[in-house]
Amino acid sequence: MKPVPIAAAVLLLAAAGWMAWPDGGASQPSRAEAGQGRSQAGGDASHTAQWPPATPEPAARELKFVPLTPVDSSGSAWVSMSAARENGDPRTPPIERDSEPRSAPTPAQLADPKAYQQYEEAQHTRLLGAYVAAAATELPRLQADLERGRQAGIPPEQLAKVEEKIARIQRLSAQIVKDHPPMQEHVTRP
Repeated sequence: MKPVPIAAAVLLLAAAGWMAWPDGGASQPSRAEAGQGRSQAGGDASHTAQWPPATPEPAARELKFVPLTPVDSSGSAWVSMSAARENGDPRTPPIERDSEPRSAPTPAQLADPKAYQQYEEAQHTRLLGAYVAAAATELPRLQADLERGRQAGIPPEQLAKVEEKIARIQRLSAQIVKDHPPMQEHVTRP
C-alpha cells in the first residue's frame, strides 16, 4: 500500500475520533459560564463549587528605565565571551582576600574532639572580632552616607532603611562586646 492513502486514512480516523470525543468541538466555557463570577442568569451553586475564587488583578506598576552600558557590537559575541573568560569582566568588583590566612586545624586537633572544639571556638571568636572591627570602621561611613542622603533629599523611606541597618549593626556589635568582653579592643572610640 502507498504511504499517501495510509496517511489520509490515519488523518481521517483522527478527525473522526476528535469529533466523536465528548465536547471535542465545543469551545471552552468562559469564566462567567464556568462559575467564576456571577452570570446574568444568576448561575447555580454546582458550577461555583468547582472553581476557585477569582484573584484580584495586581496594581499597575510604573516602569523604570535603567541605562545600560554601551555594548561594542562590531565584533562577534564569541570573541567578547572568550576575552571575558580569559581576562575577566572589567565591570566586576575586585575580590578581596583575608589579610590573615586561615589556620587549618592540626592533626592533633582533628584527632582530639576537645582540642577541635577549642579550635572551632577560636575561629568563632576570630569571626566575631572581625565583625566588631568592621562595624567600628563602617558605621561612621554609613552615618556619613545617611547625612549626605538627607542633604540630597533622598526619600525618608530609603533613609529609614539605612537608619535601621545602622541600628542593627550597632545592636549586634554591642551584644558581641557584652557577651565577649575581650572584643572591646576592636571597638574604636571617636
